[in-house]
Amino acid sequence: MILTKITNTDEIKKAKRQRRKIEIPDPISETMDAVNNLSDAMIDSRLAGDFRLFLTSDKVMGFAVGVVVGNAFSDFVKTFVDLSSGVVQFVYVWLVKGIVNGAVIPWSNFIKSFFTMILIAVSVFALVKLLNLMLVRNPKERFGYNASLAETMEIKKGQQETNKLLRELIELNKSQQNDTKML
Repeated sequence: MILTKITNTDEIKKAKRQRRKIEIPDPISETMDAVNNLSDAMIDSRLAGDFRLFLTSDKVMGFAVGVVVGNAFSDFVKTFVDLSSGVVQFVYVWLVKGIVNGAVIPWSNFIKSFFTMILIAVSVFALVKLLNLMLVRNPKERFGYNASLAETMEIKKGQQETNKLLRELIELNKSQQNDTKML
């Protein structure tokens, strides 16, 4: 059973290499295959498999993504509030004292926190994609997998096949009726 899994993963890896058109020398390729087979055997072990399932579960991944991106967004909101208060202070000093002092508006902190939030979101996205690619064996276990959408698409496909068969039956029935009328 393990041999079939390793064979299947070897075939998948070879297909990926062919799709990417990567030329790898045979000794390196054999070493990479051996390492991949060893990691597959480790992942297939019970403890590693349980940990993989825990790590890739929607609730754990969703919580981790929510905490990391939420923390970055929280910092962004704080600097936005600082920016807003700086604009209010600028307008107050300008209207009351007649002094134009643009230094009271913290533009640099706002821009820095905005780019930090975007980079954190991109990093989390890349990490989730990497985890999905490296750890998840079953497509239904992938983070972000929409089970209801997949089920809906399967139902739609079944309905289309049923409609096609019904059209064929109607056409067959019409042709049989026309044949009986001719007789």
